[in-house]
This record gives sequence, C-alpha cells and structure tokens, in this order.
Amino acid sequence: MLVVQDVPKIQVTSLRRTFAAVLFALAVYPTAAGAQEIVSTRCHESEVALDANHNAAKLDGCGDPSAANLLWHLDRIDQSDGNLDGYYRRRALGAGVVVYVMDTGVMAAHTEFATPAGSRVIAGFDATHSVVVGVSNCTSANKALSPCFSNTMELVGAQHGTSVASLVAGRNVGVAPEAMIVSIRVMNESALATTRTYLEGLNDIIRHAWDPATPQFHTAVVNISGWVLEKLEANPDNAPVTFATVERKIRDMIGGVDALGNPDPNGKRFLFVVAGNNVDNGCGRSGVVDRFPATLGKGLDGLITVGGMTADNSWWPGACHGGLEILAPSQGIFSASITAPDHYRGTKPNLRSGTSFAAPIIAGIAARLLSERPNLTPQELESIITSTPSRIVNPDASRADGKVAFVQDAPAVLTAGTGSRGTVSRGGAETRR
Repeated sequence: MLVVQDVPKIQVTSLRRTFAAVLFALAVYPTAAGAQEIVSTRCHESEVALDANHNAAKLDGCGDPSAANLLWHLDRIDQSDGNLDGYYRRRALGAGVVVYVMDTGVMAAHTEFATPAGSRVIAGFDATHSVVVGVSNCTSANKALSPCFSNTMELVGAQHGTSVASLVAGRNVGVAPEAMIVSIRVMNESALATTRTYLEGLNDIIRHAWDPATPQFHTAVVNISGWVLEKLEANPDNAPVTFATVERKIRDMIGGVDALGNPDPNGKRFLFVVAGNNVDNGCGRSGVVDRFPATLGKGLDGLITVGGMTADNSWWPGACHGGLEILAPSQGIFSASITAPDHYRGTKPNLRSGTSFAAPIIAGIAARLLSERPNLTPQELESIITSTPSRIVNPDASRADGKVAFVQDAPAVLTAGTGSRGTVSRGGAETRR
C-alpha cells in the first residue's frame, strides 16, 4: 500500500493568479458564447426489472415541474449558491473536445452518445490483458466499446465506465453533450486494475492523440474514476510497473508529449481529473485520501482530485476527505447503464452515489471550457475550475475548503418561476468507488 502525504502545490506568482482570475471571469461570463440552451432537470423515470433484486431505469421525459429533480447534478453546477431551480444552462456543449475515460469500457451504442452521424464514442482500447484475476467469461468483440457481463455481480463493474462517460458527455445526463469520448479500458469486470494496465492505457492515449485520423487538439481531458495497485494477489507479474513510473508518465502528459510519449512543451497536453474515492472502497479507516493517483492532486498542477457533495449543498459523508481540490455532485446521480442502449442505473441495489460520478462532472466542465478556448493548458484549466466562488454550507479545509464546481452564473431572469421560458425537454446515477 502506498501512502503519500499531501504536498502543498508550488506557489504560483501573483501574475499567474491574476491571469487565472481573468481566465475564470472569461469562462464564467463569456462575451461571445451565443444563445444559451436551457434544459429541464426535472424528469420522470420508470423501473425495468432485471431480476428480483436488481432493476434498471428508463428516462421518461423531462420538463414536468412536478417531477423529481432527477438531474440535480446538472442543476447544481450552474448555481453559485446551491439553490436549485430545476434547470441547467449550457453556453458551450464541448464540441471539438476529446475526453479519454480510463475505466471499464464504454457502451458506444448507448443512446446517450448517439448522433445522426454515429456514436460520439469515437475509439476504444483495451489495456486489461495482463489482469487475469476477476475476468468475466462474457464475450465481446471489443470490451472497450461493448462491455459485457455474465451476472449481476459483474454488472456493477462492467457498467461503471459507461456511467462515467455519460456524465461527461451524455446528450441527456452529460455536462458537455457534444464532446467526444475515447474509451480506455484499464479495469476488468471486477473493476481490477494494476499500474501496468494504467501505463499501457496512458500509452494508448498518446498514440490515439497523435493518430492523423484523430480530431486535432492542443489539450484533452483524461478522467480516472478509480484507484490502482502495483500488483494483484494471484495475478502473475514478475516485474510490476512502479507507481513512480506511472506518475512520471502523467507528469509528462500534463506538460506535453510528442508522438513517442517524450516530453515536449509543444506537444499534446492532458488535464487529469481523478475521483477522490469513497470510504467504503478507496480510502482507509481514517477516511483520508490515500490511493494512487488521487494522492497526486495537491502536489501536481494539471491533475484535479475531486470530492463529493449532496443535493442539500453539504459534503457527502461517503467520500474520502483530505487532499481534495474541488467538490462535485456525488449522491443520487442518474447515469447510463449497459443492460440496454436506453437503460440507466436503477434503484435496486442503489448504486447511484460515489465520487466516481463527481470526477466526470469536472471533466465535462473542462470540456466546456476547452470548447470555447482550445488553447488552455491543463494548469490553466485547473486554475479556472478551482477558482470557483461556489461553496457548500459546511466547508472545511479537508474537503477542498468547501469549493463546488461551477460553470456559469444563472441570470436572474431565468428562474424556475418564469413561465415564458422556452425550455428544451431533455432527459437523462455509481458504483461506490
């Protein structure tokens, strides 16, 4: 077990702080953003029984003011004060941005990613071949793009990556519904990964980023909603990849890399967004963030460690604390599943809470920012995102000083009580990781 103490970030200059503040103001109050798209977050869902103890959900439409605020995670991130109004305002949708989801695979055929031109899950790579423990006997032509499961126990892990990706870029539940997703499968159906699968996954990202067929970008986003060990018991590896090796690769990718993965300040850059994990699976009895790579956040500009909060604007007690840099919705989050192309996580068992869901919300915010300003660096993106004015009601230093993800101020005229608003009816929850 690796234990890393929180290390203060290198202090930036006052000029850098000023620049970050200007960037935040421009991002929150864009001058040329165009018309807003306003979507209702009050939606109906229905149950689809899988067996006596498990169900999935379907989204039955949004816009009914009497419906539950099912998509409250979207509602919260455009509110600075935590007073939810049942709407989500989009100024930028993430168009042109590539988000790499390092997880258990993404169901490319899910309706959340559908467009007339095809799925917005544009590629998938499977880096899990070295992990033989916990592998399902289910079959798929490419588990990175079509995850499968043999029983409901495996479903918990197998659907994880699809849930995460839908919160980044789903057309109904996603923060940035025009962003492109690349699935990097580093965990198997049992959600098991090693530093070797992580390193191979990072190399897959670099190769894809430099492929001439890949949409061109200066900066992309990498979402990691999990944690990793150097090796697994009963999984053969005579020369495990060290944490230091993976950390070095992450640092290089933040600073810029060439097509061979060598450091290059003029190369492709990547912002890393990492879940701070949960107290029941991802941090010790103390509840303090202690798993790699979440432990890197405080000491590394360009990697953000994300904690959790609730709909009543308080910190989520299921989340690890310490080492966090920002909070995002993590309790009762509605997200896509893989039991059918139009299914979402159900309520039996209730697996809709976790910081695995908070991280992709931040990744989606980063995609929105990049869609408007593609030349932002990972460090600038982190400065903007963590400079939020929004807070929970019970802030403290161990929980990111209470800072909550925020994308834009909602104009006073756009309130839940304004009946003349032209709302767009769109629809659109995690494993405890």
